[in-house]
Amino acid sequence: MIRSERWKWAAFLAPALAVYAVFLIYPVVQSGVLSFSSWAGPGRPSVPVGLANYRELFGDPIFWRALGNTAVLLVVSVVIQLPIGLGLALIVTSARRGRRFWRGVFFIPTLMSTVAVAILWRFVYSPDYGIINGFLRAVGLGELAQGWLGQTSTALAAVIGANVWQWAPFYMIIYIAALVGLDHEVYEAAALDGADGWQKFWYITLPLLRPVLFTTSILSLAGSIKAFDLVYIMTDGGPSNSTELLATYMFRQGFTNYRLGYASAIAMVMFLITLVLTVVVLVRSNRRDGTEKTRG
Repeated sequence: MIRSERWKWAAFLAPALAVYAVFLIYPVVQSGVLSFSSWAGPGRPSVPVGLANYRELFGDPIFWRALGNTAVLLVVSVVIQLPIGLGLALIVTSARRGRRFWRGVFFIPTLMSTVAVAILWRFVYSPDYGIINGFLRAVGLGELAQGWLGQTSTALAAVIGANVWQWAPFYMIIYIAALVGLDHEVYEAAALDGADGWQKFWYITLPLLRPVLFTTSILSLAGSIKAFDLVYIMTDGGPSNSTELLATYMFRQGFTNYRLGYASAIAMVMFLITLVLTVVVLVRSNRRDGTEKTRG
């Protein structure tokens, strides 16, 4: 009976595992193999080069610039984007009227395609007819108007702002689903004990949302490391590589310079960073849960 049950589970899991292996595991393994070779694309010979790609990679200043920009985007996503999403979720769930309306309004940026978002924000940041510069001129601060995407000092911040605008509502929806499922009797008991709004949030809401917060942190980390399309359309990594990310640099090396082996080395670095950060978050989450259970 037990063996038959195992075969049933295996039969149901086999199609999903096959798709997973073909479209995820095999490309990762193939990319790892390709990172140790020099290959210019189909029809060209693949020449093994050992660790040459990685040695060049770690001596490449543009790679380090891209890695630093990706790290900035990652930190901003966790420190700013997730709190904004949580704040929007709290605003929507606490609203007495129009919850569905405001939830839909806030969620519009995430429903838009990244291409549309990038084009929209290029207009917003336009030095001649952009909304930001137009507002600055209207309030008498015209000297602050500038080409936000054309200067190395502001381009990265401008792109990150557009990224936060698009994806904070995505996390808002996740937090709303979690907040709706919380036990309201706990809040009623806290209110009877004299707890105010901040104390309820800090001592009840955040601890109860901890599993969801860890999940959204992992999603944010992975999304930040593989971020590509928004930056590619808005700035193409410029000016002077000031907005270059690991994904855009990988794309440029692979499909512009036709250095697919070198691009695969960048891809493997991205994969390892994502893997390490995900493991760290999961380990910290499990340790915290284990400590709380021991205390309990």
